[in-house]
Amino acid sequence: MNPVSTVLVGAGRWGENIARTLRDLKEEGLVELSYVVDVDFSRAVELSRKYGFRAAARDVGEASGEAFVVATPIDSLYHSSLEALEKTACVFVEKPAARSSGEAMELLEYAEARGVVHQVGYLSRFDPVVAELRRQLRGRTVYALRFRRLSRRPPRMRIYPVTLDLMSHDIDLAFFLLGRRETRVMFSLFVVDGGVPQRAIAGVAYGGVDVVFEADGVLPVKVRGVDALAEDGMIRADLVSGVLEVITESGVSRIEVGGEEPLKAELRAFVERCRGAGVEAPDLRDALEVLRVVEGLSERAGILRGATELRSGP
Repeated sequence: MNPVSTVLVGAGRWGENIARTLRDLKEEGLVELSYVVDVDFSRAVELSRKYGFRAAARDVGEASGEAFVVATPIDSLYHSSLEALEKTACVFVEKPAARSSGEAMELLEYAEARGVVHQVGYLSRFDPVVAELRRQLRGRTVYALRFRRLSRRPPRMRIYPVTLDLMSHDIDLAFFLLGRRETRVMFSLFVVDGGVPQRAIAGVAYGGVDVVFEADGVLPVKVRGVDALAEDGMIRADLVSGVLEVITESGVSRIEVGGEEPLKAELRAFVERCRGAGVEAPDLRDALEVLRVVEGLSERAGILRGATELRSGP
């Protein structure tokens, strides 16, 4: 098949990671690097030259390609994605895809009406450790999950709730591991600084499975972990070290997991889906479900727009 001509919208720090990975996929003959788009045109030019894109542009409307990858700041994801959906039939949007479930619903309805292939950047789904964890959970009766996602956020990200930025990854992973099911917020506790939640602990029932999430944007070390509690023991997954432990009454089995870089696997899946392959990947439907849970956590904690206090749900 011919390579998929690809436009990158957003030339920030994460946008550069995507540009690097798209260049790797170009070397495999999967993509053609068309445009880098950014309101900071000098930055778009810099990235396009560094990674071998054909051209740079200030606005989505100036670019053309078969696939658009949108990696702008959260505040502009909705509008940039809407513009991309108007331009092409294949769109990748970085998580959380929008600021609210209402915006996500609008994007989903527009994409579905136009028949656009859509994917959302919940990167952790493509981590080899998560794939092994999912495999280990098959056939087991899981009654609880515990997620930890802790790492100091740069100042530019502290303007967003930690639930929207960090915890949303794990809210999606719970759906991925357990299957889509009804959710109910059991409790939600936020630590707010400057009017924005910077730390959060929450409990959500995914059907009959109790799931606890902890997100911390303050801790100076990086922690990414999942514990799955099942009737026959516990499985502990460390996404930083790439190690998974299966703990049962008979002992501990340690599995060192290797595999493709998650970002490359994620973008490879996107390109394959653009070519018509039925590859499993998160899309705007998943983003909508995640944002509904995020909003439920804020409502339960009593944190409304502009609030500055620490409160917990009953």
